[in-house]
Amino acid sequence: MLKKVHSCTYLKLKYAFIAPFLFLVSFFLSTNTSGQVYVPFPETNAIWSEIFTCQQPFEVNTYQYGISGDTTISNVLYHKIYQLTDTLFPLAPGEFCGAIREDNKKIYVISCNSVFPGSGNSEVLLYDFSKKAGDTVFVGQDGIGPEGDLVIDHIDSVLIDNNYRRTFHFTTMLGYFWIEGIGSTRGLFSPIMGVTTGYQKWRLICHDQDGDVKYLNPEFNTCFPVLEGVGDLDNLERQVAIIPNPVTGQSVVKFDNMDKSMQVFEIYNLTGQVVKRCEIANKSQIILNRNDFKPGNYFYRISGYNQIHLSGKIIFK
Repeated sequence: MLKKVHSCTYLKLKYAFIAPFLFLVSFFLSTNTSGQVYVPFPETNAIWSEIFTCQQPFEVNTYQYGISGDTTISNVLYHKIYQLTDTLFPLAPGEFCGAIREDNKKIYVISCNSVFPGSGNSEVLLYDFSKKAGDTVFVGQDGIGPEGDLVIDHIDSVLIDNNYRRTFHFTTMLGYFWIEGIGSTRGLFSPIMGVTTGYQKWRLICHDQDGDVKYLNPEFNTCFPVLEGVGDLDNLERQVAIIPNPVTGQSVVKFDNMDKSMQVFEIYNLTGQVVKRCEIANKSQIILNRNDFKPGNYFYRISGYNQIHLSGKIIFK
């Protein structure tokens, strides 16, 4: 017998961040995106804010990369990448950390973060945005990526600043995708970094271009979060049950094992907008209806007075 179910309150898509920026409106198209205008990779004044977490031993680190200035290597023009000592424009470069360029929708990089032998001083393919659904993506030294050969399952689109950008989704990696003109949701250099273990994770927090936030990870409410006292960021799946997930009709979200300090359950689209918000204090479960959402991948986040945020993934078929 089901317990009493409480309704949820929908929110207007509204945010206030560090600097004003145009609201991001997510809209998924079919895989036929041939009519779209390609959005190139940034060449200057861009910041990627990222986070690394490890469970054994426990570690949480945030860091930022930025593009500032040009350089010529072997008569080829590149844009310089730095690990930043500041997060405001104009950028205050910190440690030089690579060089990047674009050619025919392909992003090449000379990076201090490449793990492939000999690639630290040679150019490797970082992203290939010329690919289509069904194609295999080869990244890194000698065409071998961190997860092996990634097959593009489908290509969707998201509307950012009045331009549709393609998002590349892979057959074997739920929740991990590339955004045209931004890169991987695992971080700028993730295609040429080592394979992560079950205890380590790299994630993109946000991408900022010329002071405007273009992408914000739904797990965070700011590009540069203060993580003092952050607990296990991946602990939600052990505390919450969504039955069934993917949602095809009606699903129950159970909070039987949830910390009593958690107050709010929110669902976000891929660009970080809240599309549904529920007060869950003293509740053991809520109901989600498939008809309330457009088909696609979403994130959910649970937060409380202690400011600890727990998050996970949910799919609406």
